[in-house]
Amino acid sequence: MYEQLNKIEKIVFDACSVFLVLFYSYSAVLQPTATQYHRGIYIVITYVLVFLLYKSKNLIMRVIDYILIALSIVTIGYWIINFEAINYRTGAETDLDMAIAVVGVLIGVELARRVVGTVFVILGGVLLL
Repeated sequence: MYEQLNKIEKIVFDACSVFLVLFYSYSAVLQPTATQYHRGIYIVITYVLVFLLYKSKNLIMRVIDYILIALSIVTIGYWIINFEAINYRTGAETDLDMAIAVVGVLIGVELARRVVGTVFVILGGVLLL
């Protein structure tokens, strides 16, 4: 899968991978980080790496992959930046909170569909009913 990436995608993939290792090494050895950074950085980099590896076949869908990567960064970034405020207003979410959450969940479902397969989406839909 890695071999199928173009040069720029390989550089982004490698940079994200090295950053993830360095961040968690720093966090484990020198100074622990806050919860929102610990979880958020892991999730956003994992999302980026998965969308890079499990890419779509045609060019138009590949552009959508990049849009999904950008939306992943925006949704997780929103959660990281507003972590404390979101915790304080639990049960009284704003419309923006709900919209970001919906986009985040849909991105997560698409991510799981690519990795696990369509069966995940079907089971989720059946269990939802």
